[in-house]
Amino acid sequence: MRSNVSVVPAQNHSYAFARQPILDRDSELVAYELLYRDSVKDEAAAVIHPVLATAQVLMSSMLEQGDSILVTGKELYINVPEQALDWVEDWVCPKEQVVIELLEDIPATEDNIAKVDALKKKGYKIALDDFTIDSLAKGFLPYADIVKIDLMAVSREQIEQWWPILKRYSLILLAEKVESHEQWLWCKAQGFDLFQGYFFARPENVSGKTFCSSHFQVLDLINKLSDPAVSISELEGIIKTDPWLYYRLMRYASNLCLKREISISSVRHAIMVIGMVRLKAFLMLISVTRVAAQSDASIAQMFIVAYMAEALAGDIQELNTDTAFLAGTLKAISVALGCSVKAMVAELKLADELKQLLEQGYMESGDFNYMSIAECAEKFSRQGCDSCTGCYMPTLRVQQHYEQALRWSDSLMNTLVEEELPG
Repeated sequence: MRSNVSVVPAQNHSYAFARQPILDRDSELVAYELLYRDSVKDEAAAVIHPVLATAQVLMSSMLEQGDSILVTGKELYINVPEQALDWVEDWVCPKEQVVIELLEDIPATEDNIAKVDALKKKGYKIALDDFTIDSLAKGFLPYADIVKIDLMAVSREQIEQWWPILKRYSLILLAEKVESHEQWLWCKAQGFDLFQGYFFARPENVSGKTFCSSHFQVLDLINKLSDPAVSISELEGIIKTDPWLYYRLMRYASNLCLKREISISSVRHAIMVIGMVRLKAFLMLISVTRVAAQSDASIAQMFIVAYMAEALAGDIQELNTDTAFLAGTLKAISVALGCSVKAMVAELKLADELKQLLEQGYMESGDFNYMSIAECAEKFSRQGCDSCTGCYMPTLRVQQHYEQALRWSDSLMNTLVEEELPG
């Protein structure tokens, strides 16, 4: 007989950002600028907090969209405010594809110039946004790769006056807010290299469904990372108490590995690939962008399915419990977001052997693989065994694992509530 505890279907919220094409002199698409959007319905950015806007663009594009943005092979321009110069290299990946676009109000102080110089030496391209010859950013010219000039903000006479100065540097010159064929022809004749504006394409809004990770787990991990004696096992244990954080970590590690001959085999391996510095920056990114909380019921459901899959695998000699935990996590998230596990696995740069294990179809004759036990755990957590006829595992044993999963989930949820109560 199944427990009377019921689980409410998971709730989620949407993320959004925009991307606008950047073209070369032959009208070939060479890059996108990634732009902040508060919602998918917005046609323009209403940026109040520049750091938060940058963090949300990075979270939405690099972690949520992942491969679909990166595998285009196009360069990605990302707006960076002064406050983000210290940590942007740990948030942005991969550097071979990202152009750091310095906002026009960043002063070229000695300290800021040193930070920009360090980023350039590490392989990032530097662009100066909305550049004017008398701006605070003029001191960045020796370090810049690209200069963007807003045609709506300056006159043609001003541009012609600046041209001899700009040509002293090895710069790619980008005309932005090109809105007519005549403007485009003038810019080409003047000598601009790249072009962006409504004449070519309006920004395209990109959106999807996601969750926010538990603020407590994120802060707990950041605190743990501040301890030089912390072990990978401790970090792994905390990460496994937040299934969505777990999945995002795997996505982040996969993005880092896009340009490397490395495949991820486990969450422990992901931590080692990322490294402690980047891991802390990744967690700070999630913490900064936590603008909405997922429901207690949704995170509890993920706890239950992941734990049950791990426990069921423990009864089967041929299966690895860590891989089963990952399978259960992916299954629970896929149900919540209405997507397939196969699609989620495809976005993770997992080791081939692990990917094959997670992509195997369901077996017959009572045999089990990772996805079959994840399916079993997810179904049982919602409806018990009454409507399931394909599983030959003893119902009593599955019920025991479910009850253990409930206790583990309840314990974790109670901890979250106690830790997050004021005072």
